[in-house]
Amino acid sequence: MAISITEASELKRTILDNFGVTLHFHDGCGGQYFTLDERNDEIKRFIESYFDKKGMTVTFIARGTQFSVGGNNA
Repeated sequence: MAISITEASELKRTILDNFGVTLHFHDGCGGQYFTLDERNDEIKRFIESYFDKKGMTVTFIARGTQFSVGGNNA
């Protein structure tokens, strides 16, 4: 499920403001995904909660530094 550039920007700003960490957003022909420079379990929990409230699922890969967002978490 694609998210808007505006929503990605809002999440990036929220992560930076609350954790002092830059979240990178990648949007290309192969799909969308986010990356963090380092694994951070507190940020991971925050991101999972953030998207859960929107009815979306998050899948983390690459040792917890990369994730993608899926559709409904029903």
